[in-house]
Amino acid sequence: MRDAASAVLIAAVEGLELTPDEERFFREESPAGVTLFRRNIPQDHYSQVGRLNQSLQNLRHGDEPPMVIAIDQEGGRVSRIAAPFPNLGPAMTIADGCTNSSALKILNQYGHDVGQELRQLGINVNFAPVLDVLSEPTNTAIGDRCFGVTADQVTVRAQAFLEGLQSEKVLGCLKHFPGQGNACVDTHHTTAMIEASLQTLITREMAPFRDLVQKCPMVMISHSIFPVLCDTEASRSRTIIMDWLRMRFGFDGVVVSDDMNMGALPQEMKAWKAALIDAVRAGCDALLVCRGLDRCHEALDALRSEAKRNHAFAVRLDDAAKRVTKMRRSLV
Repeated sequence: MRDAASAVLIAAVEGLELTPDEERFFREESPAGVTLFRRNIPQDHYSQVGRLNQSLQNLRHGDEPPMVIAIDQEGGRVSRIAAPFPNLGPAMTIADGCTNSSALKILNQYGHDVGQELRQLGINVNFAPVLDVLSEPTNTAIGDRCFGVTADQVTVRAQAFLEGLQSEKVLGCLKHFPGQGNACVDTHHTTAMIEASLQTLITREMAPFRDLVQKCPMVMISHSIFPVLCDTEASRSRTIIMDWLRMRFGFDGVVVSDDMNMGALPQEMKAWKAALIDAVRAGCDALLVCRGLDRCHEALDALRSEAKRNHAFAVRLDDAAKRVTKMRRSLV
């Protein structure tokens, strides 16, 4: 069933090739795409992932735009594809963390090399660069994935990488808005409270996003809570998504959630479905469900039921679907 609910779902698969149930799901439901993980990539011959990606694209209906084939290939420890894939190590240490012209040239070339290789594998979206500013040294979840410890350092270094990546027609994604470099816990496991002042959020956490949102078609929203802005997770906050990212910073691209299966969100089924609905209502355009075909089915059921029950939600879901579909038309 190709509809607005399926158009906002970015799903996942479990292995190196599609199971019959997965193939049926992608053919019948036509989700927007998938996110790849190490479990999907033959690490000794990673070029073979291209066969999986082509098999996914072949399941599209005739008039559908290219499917999103996304990956987290940041470099360093967040690298789904192992060597000899291009990898200069953690973003923090590339070119010794410098911002001079030679350092930025290295970062730009690195982005280009990553993008070129991803494109050849049939991957068209990279969930990178990380725009979080490492302001909390104990933040190991983000840590050296950051491009620097100041907003200016992060902005110029991440921009160089992003421009190189996108020069190869692989779309980047700025993450994790409004910035979780100050978190003390890992949102994969539990809720992170970022107790920064509004002034600090504006001048430090959000500054790289403000400066780069016009250069990238996608922004990923954090599951952290920013009490000075809202009492719920950023991914469920209309204040953070619509008032700040959309209105104040002028972002008109696709807002994508972080993985909705993370421990920072409730995972009991009824509450989880409510979180999906809240995220779309708040302004998320694409939802990541990174494990579990059953969860993908449940997500679609939840979105469709709410759209049938609530006209305002149906309008918002349709707007989200149109944004994602427009982005997909730019993919190669």
